[in-house]
Amino acid sequence: MGVPNFYSWLSKRYPMCKYPFTKHHGHQIDFLYLDMNQVIYKCATNQTILKDYMIEKSIEALWTSILNYIDAIIDLVDPKLVIYLTFDGVAPRAKANQQRQRRFASSKGDAKIKLLLKQLDLEQQNKTFKNNQITAGTEFMYELNEQIKFFIHRKFKEDQKYNNLQVIFSGSDVPGEGEHKILEFMRAIKNQKDFNPNWTHCIYSSDADLIMLGLGIHFKYISIIREQCNMDQIKTQIACKRSFEQVKFELINLQIVKEYMDLEYQKIQMKIPFNIDRVIDDFLLLFFLIGNDFLPRVYCFDIKQGTVELIIDTFKQFLEQCDDYVTDNGWINWKSMPLLIQLLSAFEIKAIEKRLEELKKQIKDTDHPEYLDYKLQWEDELKILDALNIQFSNNNSVVARKLFYENKCKIDIDTEDGKKELNKIIEKYLEGFQFVLSYYYHGVPSWEWYYCYYYSPMCFDICAYLSNKQIQKIQFGQSKPYDPYQQLLLILPPHNASLLPAPFRILYDIQSPLRTPIDYYPNEYEVDPFGAIWEHQFICKVPFMNSDLLVQEYQKIDQSQLNELEKKRSTFGNAYLFVQTENKITPVQSKLPQIFKDKKYRTQQIQLNGNILQASEIVISRINFLNQKEQLDNNLPKLPSLFVLKINKSQLSNRKDKHKNQKTLKIELAQKNIEFLNKIEEASDLTLRYNCYCGYPQNYYGELALVMSKTSFIFLKNYQLKNIDLLQEFRDDNLNEVKDDIYDLLKSTLQTRLENQGIYLEQINAIAVVYFYKEMIRNSDRTFGYNMLKVREEVMPLEWISNQKIVNLMDYQLLNQGDIINQKVIVGNDDKSSISGSIGYVQKKDNEDQYIIKIFRQPSRVIDYDKIKNQKYFDVNLVAEKLNLSQEIIHYLLGQIRIYIGDKKKQTDLIVQSIDIGFNAVHKGKNQLVPELLRIHEAQFDSEGYEKFKQFEKAEISEILFKDMEEYVKRLPELINFLKSIGKEKLRSLQQIKITDIFKDDVQNGINVILKLYTWLITLPTSQYNLCNVASSTYSSQTIKALEELKQSEKVQKTLSSHKFWLLNLEKYYVPPLMTDHPKIHQLGDRVVALNNNYSNFGAYGIVVGIIDIGEIMVEIVWDKPRFGQTDLGGRCSPLRGSVVHFLDVFNITQQWHEQLNTYSGGAKAHQVQGWTYKQKVFVPSYDKPENKKKKYKPKKVQTQ
Repeated sequence: MGVPNFYSWLSKRYPMCKYPFTKHHGHQIDFLYLDMNQVIYKCATNQTILKDYMIEKSIEALWTSILNYIDAIIDLVDPKLVIYLTFDGVAPRAKANQQRQRRFASSKGDAKIKLLLKQLDLEQQNKTFKNNQITAGTEFMYELNEQIKFFIHRKFKEDQKYNNLQVIFSGSDVPGEGEHKILEFMRAIKNQKDFNPNWTHCIYSSDADLIMLGLGIHFKYISIIREQCNMDQIKTQIACKRSFEQVKFELINLQIVKEYMDLEYQKIQMKIPFNIDRVIDDFLLLFFLIGNDFLPRVYCFDIKQGTVELIIDTFKQFLEQCDDYVTDNGWINWKSMPLLIQLLSAFEIKAIEKRLEELKKQIKDTDHPEYLDYKLQWEDELKILDALNIQFSNNNSVVARKLFYENKCKIDIDTEDGKKELNKIIEKYLEGFQFVLSYYYHGVPSWEWYYCYYYSPMCFDICAYLSNKQIQKIQFGQSKPYDPYQQLLLILPPHNASLLPAPFRILYDIQSPLRTPIDYYPNEYEVDPFGAIWEHQFICKVPFMNSDLLVQEYQKIDQSQLNELEKKRSTFGNAYLFVQTENKITPVQSKLPQIFKDKKYRTQQIQLNGNILQASEIVISRINFLNQKEQLDNNLPKLPSLFVLKINKSQLSNRKDKHKNQKTLKIELAQKNIEFLNKIEEASDLTLRYNCYCGYPQNYYGELALVMSKTSFIFLKNYQLKNIDLLQEFRDDNLNEVKDDIYDLLKSTLQTRLENQGIYLEQINAIAVVYFYKEMIRNSDRTFGYNMLKVREEVMPLEWISNQKIVNLMDYQLLNQGDIINQKVIVGNDDKSSISGSIGYVQKKDNEDQYIIKIFRQPSRVIDYDKIKNQKYFDVNLVAEKLNLSQEIIHYLLGQIRIYIGDKKKQTDLIVQSIDIGFNAVHKGKNQLVPELLRIHEAQFDSEGYEKFKQFEKAEISEILFKDMEEYVKRLPELINFLKSIGKEKLRSLQQIKITDIFKDDVQNGINVILKLYTWLITLPTSQYNLCNVASSTYSSQTIKALEELKQSEKVQKTLSSHKFWLLNLEKYYVPPLMTDHPKIHQLGDRVVALNNNYSNFGAYGIVVGIIDIGEIMVEIVWDKPRFGQTDLGGRCSPLRGSVVHFLDVFNITQQWHEQLNTYSGGAKAHQVQGWTYKQKVFVPSYDKPENKKKKYKPKKVQTQ
């Protein structure tokens, strides 16, 4: 958890350190590290209120969800050398105390929800999973360790990119937190003699700690990837949430963070030599005072409300005055420490004053959820802050300190005993400083040490203590980690006792020595905000466990009662290294027997015996053995850098948005020589467009469309005003008359962008409009081109444009002719037979131009397809008649129904301002519906205005939705009566309903009724189906199930010579799809083959079960065989059998597409949603250039490395 809000603060101060991270990011990542505990939380929890409690989770579905998420991250990053997977193992006692507080706090929240369900007469359905199971020693984590091992074996078989990868797995049975084990491995490889400093390292984690730890490891190229944060407050909880939400990732480039810090801190006039690595180390120690996982933060120290700016100013004062840095390679320099603490003492007074102002403002918000639950605590905290502020304002620090320690630590510092106790608190806190630093720079210094107080001392007293004592190097004695069951007993509250084997649960009994005379498992305990605003930052004052007593009672338990599995759970294990092998075959038992069978795999599982040095030696030596050399030019940076352009100066300035209390480091770039404009003017006369590398600090290939200065206006060849979407308002105007307006618009757009990125230009000489291509496509001669139809336009200064690379990003590799020998391939057939798209192996090369290929033919149509019957649909008129409702009410129920709760939410803080209990099966404004639940015959996907809304009157309702609506009407007659009472005209414009309009006499009972209906809706299997364009079409789950049960015919072998086939793809490469202009039509029931390893196995066969429009045309496929990375299509097919793929990622072997050109050349709209437009040109992908082909359409070629 670390420093609250650190990530948000960092990205605002150094705005270009993060950027979106997508599939074709261009970065070469060599080492990928996954802290997987956070994956479990993301897959096991749901933001929709009550959903985790009311929907029973299949443990198998949870396994596949976790493994698929891991697979997606690996596929996104695409590491070249090593993958390191880890779970949290047993933690040191200092961290276990924090885990204990969190789990007791979550237990209290869990009790609230159970009470609510009881009041609603609802029974909790989900008994299969609790978040506290995500702890070393539980049965859940033991099984998950086994699932990960099976997953790794399976991926080596399924995915060819694993052939040269090394995968290390350190499970929850290996002691240490995941982040600690990652750092330990990184330090080990760094110390190897063959370590390459140019290797790139990427860590997946949303924990802000990893940002700080990544800075502290001092690698040249290191980055963090995490999910993009959505900071928007949820105002409406939606029962049937149907938006197609794709997880978006972003990358934090720690090289850029370091460069920013270098710019900021090198300006300081220091008495000692400037060393940015030493500055960063001291910076990290400073932020440990604001928050870490082992010590309570200093009172009122945090990042919010501009407090952090005062901390940074204090740190800069220290650097100006110090005679030495305060840290040295993970050790505290106690001679420099007093100066830092002395300066922080003055800041401490300002922090208390700021927190007082903030808390007063917060308490005014009487609707604040935490205020309702912690009103007394907040008001008590306000009194303490107010009293402290008064005393400090009057320069009466003695009284202020006395007040603080009496209220928080319950000691009187005027007495001798009080002074001794205060000294103990300070001594322990200073030990904690060294513990934290040692933990992150060297490894666990002690498994037993912990800070045995709830509160930190004040900086004033730490400073006084250090001025009177000479502290030598603090070291910690040898110790060993707790056993897994001992840690579970240490951190789990009583209601989680079932996570332990039965013999240990007796220790939770009320008569247990762990419950009396001191109750270490209290049901009630004190909660103290300790100067914080948010509940998750409060201190839960549960008693510190007596470890000696715990071990003593633990050893009394008769462990002979444990079964074999329970004994394994209590035993420490080892990390494993997995590698591909040709010689050794390993039999592996399937951990998902309902999906996969037991198999033998060509993987070697090497036990590392807890020796991380051994692991690093094996990894480095294997990299050298495989001769995995650099693919990039080391003369260019491998990750984006601020210094790829010349920086004139940098300066801090206050932000102009709502975060005005925070500062941004702005940089001023050097101006581009105006001679560059002359080159562009020359390029505008050329036949080809002006190719360039654009952007800052990221630098991608693009094309210049327009360059404009105050005096010149240059269109590059083939571009006109009408081509540029950014200038669409000027398209019909005379260019000469609107030049000034265009320039002003582009300049305004550019200035907004520069402001957001924290970039300053003294003057803007010239502005460019650049086309960036979102994807590449393949040419017939095995080269790559850019898809001209998928571009984004960006405005940027001329300074960001270069005619050569300035950042060394990866390009697609050319397909060499020699690569085809002995490779698995997908081919198209020249004689138009049904084997188009079949997979096969190239057997031999006859001569330079001829190949013999063995084909494994698959049926091009679904066998027994005619036996499948789709579900029934009913006209809206018929549904209205059956339910005794008007058509208007039927249409209203199909959409959103927002019930406004407002300030009536006294029963619980689980619900927000409003709750949506509509089916949300249509969104007329976006021209969308849920195709599994409704359909519209001859729907127009591009309808606008009145016609768009009119076509929904023709909607037909599926049988399954009709049954749900029938039950809905029975469950909430009060709503139906209200809708009947308001009339048709008002119903059409009704946006929101107040709870008081439906339940005038008993609002509280009304909330209960609404919540009951809400919980029923979220349990419906159909509530997770997504909205798509009205012209989308899908099969129902019943039809898909029938398709899965159909047995296809066996493969048929056939051989072809090279003049009879076209090469579509090789398994060895992930390459872009075939040309976008290649005509294809996919229809429901068609057989297709996968062209890449992206969504399924290369060459896998499947059936089209959906064609959906979610902004671009996607195809739902049910594959013949399961694979990790595939899904269950929202519950509509079997686990790991489905995928939603891009239209061009599969090749259709059912449609005779050579003939479709004539059939659909009219360009009918009905086929546009299926991927067809009349403008498309025939393209035949070719490898060996057969004769008598039609002339091929070729996009512009680009050179690749």
